Amino acid sequence: MHGRSVLNAALVAAGLAAARRAHADAPLGPPITDRNYAIELYDNSALGNDATVAMGGAAVANAIGSSGTLVNPSAPAVRPTTDNDRWSWDYHLGYLNSSLSTDYDNNGRINPGGSGTAVLTGGLSLRAGDWALAATATVQSLQIADAMPLTADTQRAKVAIAHWVPAWDLALGGAIQLAQFDLKPDCTGSGTGSGCASLFSINGAGLEAGATWIPRAQRFRLGGEAATPIAGANVVASTCADPAACEGYILPLNIVSAWRVAAGGAYRWAPTPWNQQVKAPWRDERALTAVADLVVVGSAANAYGLEGFGQHERQRSGVHASYSLRGGVEYEWLPGRLRVRGGSYWEPGRYADVSGRLHGTFGLEVRAFQFDFWGPRRGQLTLTGDVAARYRNVGLAVGFWH
Repeated sequence: MHGRSVLNAALVAAGLAAARRAHADAPLGPPITDRNYAIELYDNSALGNDATVAMGGAAVANAIGSSGTLVNPSAPAVRPTTDNDRWSWDYHLGYLNSSLSTDYDNNGRINPGGSGTAVLTGGLSLRAGDWALAATATVQSLQIADAMPLTADTQRAKVAIAHWVPAWDLALGGAIQLAQFDLKPDCTGSGTGSGCASLFSINGAGLEAGATWIPRAQRFRLGGEAATPIAGANVVASTCADPAACEGYILPLNIVSAWRVAAGGAYRWAPTPWNQQVKAPWRDERALTAVADLVVVGSAANAYGLEGFGQHERQRSGVHASYSLRGGVEYEWLPGRLRVRGGSYWEPGRYADVSGRLHGTFGLEVRAFQFDFWGPRRGQLTLTGDVAARYRNVGLAVGFWH
């Protein structure tokens, strides 16, 4: 969510000794000997649309429209301050890639050859009066294992309904999120046939709720969001008669994700107050917007890391709740043409005996084109970066200029 919000990986046999990296700087976990464990689906780094990532992953109080739905389900009902029509629509399309990372998930294992995840996200929202509906999709692909690679693919779909309550200056929203996780050999090379089918897959669903308070004629906004764990059925082994001996792997009993809550605030310095409707197609003025979030992710019972699974090891994940403080700024440098962004966030240590790390983020948004489609519209191109120790993430997105 927020993102970078929804995972992927790579496989096939190799002995335990060969699979473990000689350059590992985190303790090796005990070998997997039975199915009594779960793999945790957890995103350590900031995910979501490119603007969110560029501002340190903080967006709970500043979420708006289609892309904002990734981090707060009330976002579809939050109008741009220039939206004065009875109905409106919005879309987004973004791509993030952290393949230049040497330890993308901060599990303490360094891969000099690089490893990471690719995330493609898109969505559409529609508002009619004070009601709004949005649908987003996120496809995340991650490569794991050192020998013959495995690819872990996670597809997430979210449907949100939101309502603007004028008497309270409040947007409320709820969403259902559907997720499917597949682990399969990487078939981009010469592998074909049944060897390319999923080793196992699992489907799950979770709920989200969110709110954004936008007090009229003021310069600040407050937001909150909460999500239940994504609960799925038992792992379904697709190609193996025995899930305890599947292509050299002992498959887990299930996949887990922890609950999450987030709260944030945003403040905008500009010639005019932020929270007011403007009777013009565009609001071109120099403005500085600051955002900050606190994100808490709960613990996960009997959960272990995906990369450790690729090495036939149990690397404990989610023993305790994780706390992440995030913040960033956006400056509309050339009104109506250029915005620059920067931020930072703390990525907590999710794995046992591995500490957290500090990230620096940056980005820019350029107005690329203008057209008329049910009213005048501007398109934008966004470039984003996120760097930390052993982590590199870059992104490109297209969408509407708000």
